[in-house]
Amino acid sequence: MIRPAPQEDIPADIASLIRIGTVLSVDLAEARCIVRFGDPDDPEPAQTGPIRWLSPRAGLTRVWSPPSEGEQVLLVCPDGQIGAAVAIAGIVQDAFPPLGSTTAEMIEFSDGAKITYDPEAHALLAVLPAGGTVDVTADGGITLRGDVTIEGNLTTNGDAAITGNVTVDQTVTAEQDVVGDGISLKSHKHGGVQSGGAQTGTPV
Repeated sequence: MIRPAPQEDIPADIASLIRIGTVLSVDLAEARCIVRFGDPDDPEPAQTGPIRWLSPRAGLTRVWSPPSEGEQVLLVCPDGQIGAAVAIAGIVQDAFPPLGSTTAEMIEFSDGAKITYDPEAHALLAVLPAGGTVDVTADGGITLRGDVTIEGNLTTNGDAAITGNVTVDQTVTAEQDVVGDGISLKSHKHGGVQSGGAQTGTPV
């Protein structure tokens, strides 16, 4: 049998348990935000002190995604106490309209970078703004399976092994050597050499 909550545990004003507010400021160092709530037309609307916001995970697995100034949040206030409130972000509003209108999942960042996965097209897309970079560190190696198309420069600080054909439509430059089927392009020798205008034989 569940014991009813004591009368003193129930706030006199149930509406004080949950409120809708707007983020006024964010303290990234302290992981706290200040939220304005109440009548938006009030010349001096009420606001919280620095409060926590809800993260998707905050244990052995942690996610860092702070709210933005102007973002609308839900204030959950234990016992109706604003000082103990927690901000839950993610409420769509006119200032921050819905990002999509399909089944595709999207994440968009403040600089315009976007990550999208379309489950209907089975397509993953990542778009960075001009000058954007990608840095992946994997001491155990990186494996790409499937056809790979590279448009632009590719720099690797380590060995690369490719299983399959490689097609290059411009110049291949090697600062040291190129070896094909055990034959060095830099130091191989030719057999069947004789003076005059005859052609050399194949490399040996």
